[in-house]
Amino acid sequence: MKTSILLRRLALSALTLSIAATSLAVSARLVAVEAAEKENPPQTLREPVTGFRVLPYLQSPMSTSMTISWVSELDEPGKVTVSGPGISGNDSYSSKPYYMSLMEYTEKELEQELTYAPGNWRIETLPKGSWLQSNANYKHTVTIEGLEPNETYQYTVIQGEESHTSSFRTYPESDDWEEVTLIAFSDTETEPYGALEHREWELHTINPYAAGSEERPGPGSLFDQKFGNQSRNGMFLVRYPLDQQTALNENLSHIEAANPDALLIAGDLAQGSGYQPAWDEFWRHFSGEFTSLASKTPLLPALGNWETYASINGGYGSDEDRSPAVISRNKYHEYFDTPGDPQNPQYKDSYYRTDIGPITLLTLDSTNGIPDESTKTDTYTGEVYSEDDSVLNEQVWAEQGVEGDPYISTDTQGEFTAEDYNQAFTRVFEDTTIDDSDLPNFNPGTEQYKWVEEQLKDAREKGQIIMVQFHHAPYSSGVHGAPPNHEYADNQSGIAMRVYSPMFEQYGVSVVISGHDEMFERSWVDLNEDGIGFHVYDVGVAADGLRGEKMIKDESGKYVPQNYNTYTEWSATRNEPELWGTNEDGVKHLHDGGLHYGHLQMDFEKTESGTELTLSPVYIFPILDDNYELIRTERRVYNDVQKVYFDENGVMVDALAK
Repeated sequence: MKTSILLRRLALSALTLSIAATSLAVSARLVAVEAAEKENPPQTLREPVTGFRVLPYLQSPMSTSMTISWVSELDEPGKVTVSGPGISGNDSYSSKPYYMSLMEYTEKELEQELTYAPGNWRIETLPKGSWLQSNANYKHTVTIEGLEPNETYQYTVIQGEESHTSSFRTYPESDDWEEVTLIAFSDTETEPYGALEHREWELHTINPYAAGSEERPGPGSLFDQKFGNQSRNGMFLVRYPLDQQTALNENLSHIEAANPDALLIAGDLAQGSGYQPAWDEFWRHFSGEFTSLASKTPLLPALGNWETYASINGGYGSDEDRSPAVISRNKYHEYFDTPGDPQNPQYKDSYYRTDIGPITLLTLDSTNGIPDESTKTDTYTGEVYSEDDSVLNEQVWAEQGVEGDPYISTDTQGEFTAEDYNQAFTRVFEDTTIDDSDLPNFNPGTEQYKWVEEQLKDAREKGQIIMVQFHHAPYSSGVHGAPPNHEYADNQSGIAMRVYSPMFEQYGVSVVISGHDEMFERSWVDLNEDGIGFHVYDVGVAADGLRGEKMIKDESGKYVPQNYNTYTEWSATRNEPELWGTNEDGVKHLHDGGLHYGHLQMDFEKTESGTELTLSPVYIFPILDDNYELIRTERRVYNDVQKVYFDENGVMVDALAK
């Protein structure tokens, strides 16, 4: 597959003809593709082999324990040995393989073909089935207990004829730490197609360029020929120069260099959780062929809407059968091991708490709310309105069911109802009832809502710095930023998650991490206007779409920002204009600015009076040669670094938010 892709890219880079010569370009591309496929013929499913299908990855990190999981293709026990402080010699553990039947390829996956055509002059394809592995997945999980806080341990996993050695560090106790680094992003949305696809690259319609900048390359340019184009919001836009696979690899490379204590992934991990090739691609990036980052850095994921989506295997399902959504969620559950909610084990890994020294992170499930709402059926909790979010009474919002506010929204998932999902759950998993369903709701009175308040109260009493992550951005200027009962509605809006805002402010939450809109944005929420509130980030720039503000047409037919989110403070498309220039060889390059893939780095440092938190919006900037081939990427930081300060009790004392 690598040889095939390389040959196609070499053929493409040789195309310096203008649009007038597109027919010759097409002929050259087809010849190159045919030659590559003869050298690398389409694959069929191979037989299971010894060793790892997914390398060891760290789960449920704590100060005195660590869980190590991996996947094999043969039904053979594995062996883990661990050495480090408090361990005499090498402690050894054996695994018990668990067969994951949900991960078997479907007939549609076996027959799928992948072709990419971002412009009339360019065709790319992957050899059929070249991304498939064997049809066997055995999960192994071993928990190492009795460890010492804030110490490094070496471990080796032996699986069949292969072994993998790595290390991990236990988390410090809340009263004995110096520094903690966390990194967050979302919307990795991995899939085999990512090896080919260059995504949309939105440009702000009002403030697109920095002073002295030239315009982006236009139709027929070499940049256009190489990467393709896409029209959005009435604008011709060249596509982003990094394909999704390369983008995620580069992003992870810079994350690994920062040596974080955890990687938060705020949902939409795979391009359809019910699509097994998407999971194969995910693990190639995090614990496989491309990197083994997850072998030494714990992954702390959240459920997103794509974790209820089955892609070619039925999407969200139908009103008659929501089995695809049920299977999708439960494939996610089988891969990940979290503490969950001990009082409600049926919800599995839907929401959970992680304590990292002085920090408490709550990971929530934002995928479904009650009452159900949908633009498809015109089912709304409140009246339809057209104003921005300044009309919302967020205190009434926190007490849903109280009459008086016609703008309340309750749901983030307009594609299916909770009832339909729960009924399908009983069909997928026989001998279960609707009460056994893994789908929690998030509104007041639900088990998740009560659990959140209990954890917030406990963390505040213990003097912790509190953070929260979930997928659907509650404050967003993007396409999912307006609720279903708005004139410019969205059927999967995160607005309903604002039900937690008064509670977050009451208990002193400092940062909320989310995604979904595939943009980089920061909002500041201070409901009582006392100067102390919390930051809300959309960090959906892991490796998929590169989108900006939601645009609507004004009375003259011109596209303008919707400006629904009045809490917004900064976004990469709005506040970081692009700077283009042509060099002495006549080639146009981007020098800085614009929306790029990246992540949010959060550095906590202990001080004499408490804690200093630095929030750095990092972007991965591509450096290209004059043929627009990637030379390298650079780690850069947008001009929106925030400092947050906490006293010894974890209470924010100066957010410097504006």
